[in-house]
Formats: sequence, structure tokens, C-alpha cells
Amino acid sequence: MKIKFLGTAAAEGYPAMFCNCENCQNALKKGGKNIRSRSQAIIDDTLLIDFPCDTYYHAHLNGINLHDIRNCLVTHVHRDHLYPVDLLYFKPGFSHPAEDFMFTMYGSCDVEATLSAVLPEAVKKHFTLVTVEAFKPFSVGEYAVTPLKAYHGTENPLIYAISKGSQSILYAHDTDIFREETWEYMKQNNMSFNLVTMDCTEGAEEDLSYHGHMCLGRNIACRDRLLKEGLADENTVFVLNHFSHNGKHSNYDEFAPLAKKEGFETSFDGMEIII
Repeated sequence: MKIKFLGTAAAEGYPAMFCNCENCQNALKKGGKNIRSRSQAIIDDTLLIDFPCDTYYHAHLNGINLHDIRNCLVTHVHRDHLYPVDLLYFKPGFSHPAEDFMFTMYGSCDVEATLSAVLPEAVKKHFTLVTVEAFKPFSVGEYAVTPLKAYHGTENPLIYAISKGSQSILYAHDTDIFREETWEYMKQNNMSFNLVTMDCTEGAEEDLSYHGHMCLGRNIACRDRLLKEGLADENTVFVLNHFSHNGKHSNYDEFAPLAKKEGFETSFDGMEIII
């Protein structure tokens, strides 16, 4: 399996629009991996994860023909992960997909409520939503997908375990350290991950005063429990992702060495990992 990180920032992007903070100034000055668009990933060049407002930009930057993409998992309904306005371009006259083209989105009942409020009937010729629930596995082509409960600020946020054959990825954005019911489900079902990508919105902080995101200190605690519970091992690749300009030492050039010392890879826009 291959995962490609198309975007690796939190909601504001990095640097953030209209921001003059030190992190944003440094990112603009240094460029390169310090410049981040809104979080999105793709598995094996075929299975999208999330649909932010930067999807169009990601597709062109990475040579992705969106007409070749048929499936998308959605974690939650915050606009940096689900931007429904762009789905309006399935309306006749705006685009001309093949007659048999169908773009299928998978998400919680929150996603269903959000899309039903904005999408007209006319888009349904080429777009459909499959409503999924936490702890109820389903298949997307050759992938076995298990939605798990996230710890984040919407009604029904999800993270996803995605497997193909003997390989498995845990995509854990946006979330705090997992809820106990998620830990129990993973243990009871003998899950084991070759790659875990975790939220690191607040950068190098040791801990946070709120719940819903993680920082390096919480990443360490989450990684250690995954190892303790047998859900990961010494060969598991741990990646940190979803960075905010408000995070401590969150520029790539500053953060990557700190994460490396703790055994983590630091994502950047365009990063690919094959497991």
C-alpha cells in the first residue's frame, strides 16, 4: 500500500491567510516543506481521504485526474475536511463525466445531513453518499475499511483503519488520543497497523488545555499505548500530520528534527510512503 499526503495543514493552511505570526513569517521565508495546504491523502492513487477546499489544487499539483477517482472517505464535516460546494460541479453543464461515472463518498450521518442541505437532486446522477457508522466495517473495492470513533469537535467524527491484504493503515485525523471504546474495539478485533498517521495540530507542545487534537506529547502517549496493546510493533511507521501555525515549533524545519528524536516521521505536502 502507498499513502500520499496531498495536504498536511490544519484548517487555516500554513502559512495562514492574513496572518503575521512568527510561524507564518518563517514558513513564507523558508518555503519548501514549510508550506502546507489543507489536509487530504490518497491511498494507492485511487482512494481519497477527505475532500477539502484544496482538492482541485491537489489534483493538478499531483497529476491526479479526478475523473479516475471513484471513492472518498470523509472523517468529519469541518470545512477543511469536507467542502461540499465543489460537489455542485456535478450538475449538468458544469462538468461532463462519462455516462457511467459515479463518485462515491463514505461518511457519517453528519456528512449526510451536511450534504442533503446543500446538494440538489441534479448532482445524484454522478454522485452518491454511503452513510457509515463507527465499528461497522465495509469494503471499498479491494480495501477493507473500518470506521472508528474519533475524539473531536463534531457529533460523529471518524478515523479509519484501511487494509489491503496483509497491510493496514490507521488514518487518525482529526482526533485526540482515542476514546476507550475505540481502543477496546481495536484490541478485541486484533488489529495491527503497518503505518499510523496521527494528528499533530499543536506541534511540539507536551500537552494541551483542551481535547480534540494532539501535540507531540500526546502523540508519544498514543504511540506508546498502540505498542503496549499490540496494535503496532517496532516495524510500524508513525507519521505526524495536520499542523497548525498556532502550534509550537510547527514549521517543518523546526519540528521534523524534534519528531525524529521521538521516532516519528513528519509529513509534508506531496510526501509518499510505501508499506
